[in-house]
Amino acid sequence: MKLRINNKFILFISLFFSLLVGSKFYGFGIDYYAAYRIPNLDWGSWYDRTGFKISTFTIYNKNIGVYLTSFLLSISWGLLLKKFVKFKEMDSIFFFILIYVMGLHTWPIIMSTSNAMRQGITMSLFFIAFSFLLEQKNFKSFFFIFLSIFMHKSGIILFLIYINTLFVKLISNHLKNNKHIIILFFLYGLIIFLFIYYLILWNPNINIIYSKIINKDYRYHFIFISFIYILLFSYKFTFLKNNIIILFLYLFSFGTLAVFMLGLNWEYERFMMMMTLPYILIFSLLFNKNSSYLFLFISIGSLLLLTIHNGMYDALK
Repeated sequence: MKLRINNKFILFISLFFSLLVGSKFYGFGIDYYAAYRIPNLDWGSWYDRTGFKISTFTIYNKNIGVYLTSFLLSISWGLLLKKFVKFKEMDSIFFFILIYVMGLHTWPIIMSTSNAMRQGITMSLFFIAFSFLLEQKNFKSFFFIFLSIFMHKSGIILFLIYINTLFVKLISNHLKNNKHIIILFFLYGLIIFLFIYYLILWNPNINIIYSKIINKDYRYHFIFISFIYILLFSYKFTFLKNNIIILFLYLFSFGTLAVFMLGLNWEYERFMMMMTLPYILIFSLLFNKNSSYLFLFISIGSLLLLTIHNGMYDALK
């Protein structure tokens, strides 16, 4: 069956998912009970106050923020996945539904529905921006990425990486020597690493609190993914030159390693959580259409099993 999924279908799934989340069908996490259930929270600075307002938006003692956040997560994931499968000409509607629903129940999304809600909103805005980038609608993508800086402090780092992605992409367009292009990308990745490292280390407004991972530790799995991504796309650098999302994740991989090196383990894991699904989608581009079906099913399925194994649903009460 041909893939004929319009946005109304994704809208219906998103509304249904948000109703399930809002009804506590999956349960709420620690952060929700510590903060997000407080009506119309006015916490934070300019860079995250809007995130608090949206996630705790309350009308007549009814927390609408949970519904809004889970809806945004669902619809943004659906739009991004739709653009990717369309780009790969994957024509099975049943496969789309399977991967869509499985992805909704993996750690990056289910964790963000009622726990890491502001990170979830930021992640959703990037998903929407990526879907526009696949259509080369650069202004719309920039708009959503810009909005992310007002949701959570992670949005500022991601925004800075994106601005640098645009800059290095512009430089590479004027280079004709392939060796010079890959050297440019790799060296700029190192610059991003050093920039973020010293931005955090020397910023007087940032208190470095060496955090510990809660429950299972997947930091080294993420480091492995980052190194594989850097090595693979350094070799296949034409992907970096031709796709700005791939280049963004390339520089992102360098930048988040700086967060890890500073001992900000929790922050590192949250950063990687936000980009886990885009990593999987990008890796799928390396395969032909038939192999992409298998890769996406195994990758998203494994992520779902790890989410369950990690006790994510046990922790949501």
